[in-house]
Amino acid sequence: MNDASFPALARLGTFVAEAALALDDSAQAQLRAAVADCLGCILAGVQMPVSAKARAAVRAMGIGGGVAVLGTGQRTAPAQAAFLNATAGHALDFDDWEAPGNTHPTVVMLPALLACAAPGMTGADLIAPYLAGFEVIARLGEALNLEHYGAGWHATATLGTLGATAAVARLMRLDARHSAHAMALAISRAAGYTCQFGSNAKPLQAGFAAQAAVECAYLAAAGAEGQLHALDHPRGFAALTGGADPRRLRDALDRLGQPLALSEHGIALKPWPNCSYTHRLMTALVGLRDGLRPESVTRIDLHLPDVHAAILPFHQPRDHGEALFSLPFACAMALVHGDLTLADTARDAWTDPQIVTLISRTHVHPFRPRRPELNFDPEEPDRAVVTLDDGQILTSTCTYPLGAPQNPLAPHRIRAKLASNIAPRPAGLADMLLDWPEAPDLLGLIDKIADPA
Repeated sequence: MNDASFPALARLGTFVAEAALALDDSAQAQLRAAVADCLGCILAGVQMPVSAKARAAVRAMGIGGGVAVLGTGQRTAPAQAAFLNATAGHALDFDDWEAPGNTHPTVVMLPALLACAAPGMTGADLIAPYLAGFEVIARLGEALNLEHYGAGWHATATLGTLGATAAVARLMRLDARHSAHAMALAISRAAGYTCQFGSNAKPLQAGFAAQAAVECAYLAAAGAEGQLHALDHPRGFAALTGGADPRRLRDALDRLGQPLALSEHGIALKPWPNCSYTHRLMTALVGLRDGLRPESVTRIDLHLPDVHAAILPFHQPRDHGEALFSLPFACAMALVHGDLTLADTARDAWTDPQIVTLISRTHVHPFRPRRPELNFDPEEPDRAVVTLDDGQILTSTCTYPLGAPQNPLAPHRIRAKLASNIAPRPAGLADMLLDWPEAPDLLGLIDKIADPA
């Protein structure tokens, strides 16, 4: 099964179905926090307009079923529940991310897994499926990025579709062949574009990925098949979406489970509800603001990799969707307030006169990184330069943003974010959600957040 001539999907299918998946203590803590954090992001996102539109569309199609659409009281069929929960979870861009795949992994995998959870499952039953899906996302990310993302593919919707399908296949206990065919079918559904960012389509693309994962796993379980060379064929997914070097793909697959990708790469939790590519510079500016009077700032210069800057096209945002991908807005908030909260975005903080003034004084300088294959190169940090009215120049750099595995959020801040996102539910529920691996009845736990607060 380790022969390099063996189709890549067959190798992945064998790993997904058969690998023994056990976590070290550090990765266990990260996974525990990521799942709970994602549940909080779903509950916070259900009131966003895109979530309401998606629910209205599903209701209009007359699709019934018994799977909970969290925080709404609505129930629908598994694929549609996965779609709606993932869309809500990504509506605020507050959910986790990982570096090699350049995806938001939990928001596509968790809704798909919950949609397929059977009565009697425990919280611990989610662990191996999640790890299998994360492995697929991260290893394919190693093989394809950053060419894949830089070409304009929304990796959450492409690599995430394959990873979420792998996770569901493991949950459904599909064998190696059926798991491989589930991913082969998922390749035909794996699509999404970064040019859609700033619109409803961005969170909907995460929803489409979760929905496709459920449907492709069920199709494979029923015997539907794809071409097992669809990943590594000269005209297959890797070649068409990333121009991948076959050796990179083979090398990435050779690392399956050695160690587990979650242990190797970790997962990042967001401190702020906007695109993570703003977070290095926000982290730098938060550390620069002590004693600084915002009205004394005459110029802000922001330096970041060109592939990151390309995802942040909005200078002065006009609405919430654009604000999520506005580097000048994010950095003005970091400099003035040292923070960016959901309350800030709800009150259209990008229209505050002080923020508008700082945005107008901000200049973005993309640079071509020396090692473009790295998402965050520690040798080329983001750099913020602030010029004051007395001629003083302040400079700060950041290699790893707050929330990254190398600069993690403190446990009390993870819990505080979760408690805020699930409010006005009882604060004790946050602890129950953080303890999900010990839950003897997973669906019983989920039922506690199925209805509106």
